[in-house]
Amino acid sequence: MERWLRSREVGGASQGNASGVSLRSGLGGRPKVLLIEDSVHYQNLIRLLLEQQFPEVALHVASDGIAGLAMCGKLEPDVLIVDILLPGLDGAALITSLRSHAQFARVQLIVVTSLTEDERAPYAFALQGLPVIQKPALVAELPSALRTCLSATARG
Repeated sequence: MERWLRSREVGGASQGNASGVSLRSGLGGRPKVLLIEDSVHYQNLIRLLLEQQFPEVALHVASDGIAGLAMCGKLEPDVLIVDILLPGLDGAALITSLRSHAQFARVQLIVVTSLTEDERAPYAFALQGLPVIQKPALVAELPSALRTCLSATARG
């Protein structure tokens, strides 16, 4: 499991903090971000975005909800970026499950989705109070949302 988790991590040693956020956790003091996204295209886009704007972040990737839930328990990430429509266990069920366990109370959540606001209505119970970013606006909106989550994590 450890080797598999390391293979899912983006980047090597910390290359400085381009995001302007003081951080303290993760591997070697690096904050951990877990991305749960089934689209390889969006996995690559988010990986590239984080490598460029958040080189201090250790990014881990899961391609379905079940693997994501298992990785979340193992990694205890600082930030979880999760898609709503996932194979195995959808993002709303995953979020609901995490919220029911005290050990995940400090994990900051960001939801990414291709669903419109009307299409997200059935998932409203799980998405309440969370930043939701539509995939077409990902490049423009994710850095700010992630910076906010990392700042909240750094404050403890």
